[in-house]
This record gives sequence, structure tokens and C-alpha cells, in this order.
Amino acid sequence: MMKHGPVDVVILAFGEARFDSSALEELKQLISAGTIRVLDLIILQKDEAGQCFRSQVGDLPPEQAAGLDLIEAEFGGLFDEEDAAILCEGMVPGAALVGLAIENTWAVALTNAIHAEGGELAFNFRVPAPIVEEALEQ
Repeated sequence: MMKHGPVDVVILAFGEARFDSSALEELKQLISAGTIRVLDLIILQKDEAGQCFRSQVGDLPPEQAAGLDLIEAEFGGLFDEEDAAILCEGMVPGAALVGLAIENTWAVALTNAIHAEGGELAFNFRVPAPIVEEALEQ
């Protein structure tokens, strides 16, 4: 029996570091609904001089840090310093980046039901939302 769902690593790039917490509210709703679980989070900012900084939740202003207690206590540490260095390389000065390791908890019960019937995942592929939008508009 599976205990965990598949994990997506999502990297969000912000050309200008401005957070109004609206995306955080959407994330919290998905967590509250049991759809996903955030296993880890990384926050990077690159200053105008090209120096990259990794921020901890405690380093953020209170209004930004308030909702970031969404990481499960037993997890974290999935993003390491090597990951931070690789991600920093691709950032432009003045930008911010948020990386999330998101477990698809919705898939646990479905996967267990499929396994109980003798099935298994043979192939998995994600089509990015912009490609779906473009295809459906034609």
C-alpha cells in the first residue's frame, strides 16, 4: 500500500520580487482540501549586483511568512545548497524564485485502488497549461 503520492517540483520565477500573498492563499486552499501537500520550499532572490541569497521563512516580512507554515514538519530539506546554486545561475538580477516540492496526495487512494486491481503506472507525462490552452483554442 502506497503512503505517498507522486511529487512535482515546481519552480516559480518572478522577474520582479513582489508578493501579495494571493498565490499563497490558493496554495493553502489546495492543502486544506487535501489535494496536495508541500514537502519543501526554497526561496531565492538575486540582487542587482548579481549576488544570490537564499531566504528562510523566518527572514521574510511577517505578511509574507504568515502562510508558509504549510510544510509538513517531518519533511523539508529536499532542496539543498547544490539546488540553490544551480537555480541561482539562471536568475537575472532583481529576480526572485520560489521552488516547491508538492506531493499529489489526491493520487494515493487512486494508486492504491489501481494496485489492488493488479494495475500499475506504465507511463506518466505532464502537458504544461499554456500548451493545453493553445491546443484547446484551435
